[in-house]
Amino acid sequence: MPRPKPPAPLKARYVRLSDEEWLKFKEMGGAEWLRKAMSTRPRNYYEVFQHEYNESDIRFVKRKYEERND
Repeated sequence: MPRPKPPAPLKARYVRLSDEEWLKFKEMGGAEWLRKAMSTRPRNYYEVFQHEYNESDIRFVKRKYEERND
């Protein structure tokens, strides 16, 4: 059964890893794992820092800010 054509052309990429690092990469899932990880990453840099804070986080941040400004 032929393999379906990918949506974009695949190019060979070379990664410099030790044998131990390569085995860990393969254990994690190899190329499929990397593709999944890259597809779930934030599209924009600022999205990394956007998250909901609960009340205790807000109190902690305020306290640290006040301590620095004393």
